[in-house]
Amino acid sequence: MALIYRERLEIGPESPQIMVGTHVFHKEPYPPLRDRGILMCGLSEGRDFFEVERVDAPWHVLAFCLSGSGEVFTPDGLTRALMPGQLALMPASVHSGYRRTGTEPMLHAWFLLHCTTRWDYLSRTLPAIYQSLDGAALADAMRQFHREVLRFNTGDARNLAVPALDFLCLALERATQGLSSKIGWGEQLEQLFAHAQKNLQQDWTNTALAAQLHITTTHLHRLCIQHLGETPNKIVFRMKMNQAKELLMHGHSVSDVARTSGYQEVASFSRRFRQHFGYNPSQVLRKHLASAGHQQVWE
Repeated sequence: MALIYRERLEIGPESPQIMVGTHVFHKEPYPPLRDRGILMCGLSEGRDFFEVERVDAPWHVLAFCLSGSGEVFTPDGLTRALMPGQLALMPASVHSGYRRTGTEPMLHAWFLLHCTTRWDYLSRTLPAIYQSLDGAALADAMRQFHREVLRFNTGDARNLAVPALDFLCLALERATQGLSSKIGWGEQLEQLFAHAQKNLQQDWTNTALAAQLHITTTHLHRLCIQHLGETPNKIVFRMKMNQAKELLMHGHSVSDVARTSGYQEVASFSRRFRQHFGYNPSQVLRKHLASAGHQQVWE
């Protein structure tokens, strides 16, 4: 992926736009966009001339057309018409652009997405056009997000920029779901926690779990509730308790199991174990030792 790119923006003064970006030099900066894999996003209405071209840009461009008409083009003369109800994908590192055509204003919502693992499924060798009914919902979400960012940037502590961004990202995921060949979120979560189960010695915080899927901790929490019925903390805790019980049933001391489970104090481990199972860890070990012919329990 090239680190040096060229960009040509020819946008007339009669073409209104709203936009939010990650950097302080963007018209409306909001750095948390970066955590979602977004460089910039906005809503533009090409009323006079509107043409954008990029060479080796290290991000994917999505443009959802709501009204008017346009076309996507490449330097070798390839053009694809972009009409209302369609989505244009201009992949990272591909020399391409898009422009307004016809006489009607071209209203479209657009996103510049960092070339990260999260957006791998958008990689292509050529631009592409897809049918999409999500443009209007994305435009509404964009307007609301922009309004809340304005409040954020004026120091209004009552701003709702974070939930507005979360909603915008959910709408974008829904809009691009058909472009992804990845497995669904439910299966991804199952695989994530299966991996955590095999590596319970690691500190599986919400941040560490979310990083595995390249999403935010808030998004992880919401997905776990939706698909698995529990918070990520409860899932990891349950796995640790089940592992602890298994170790006790195989004769490991309570103190050793407590340390393996990440507890510095045996009393704290025993209390959480009893809250989860309804009996003490020493009872599990005592039963094992009794069945093995032992008489004394060491803790």
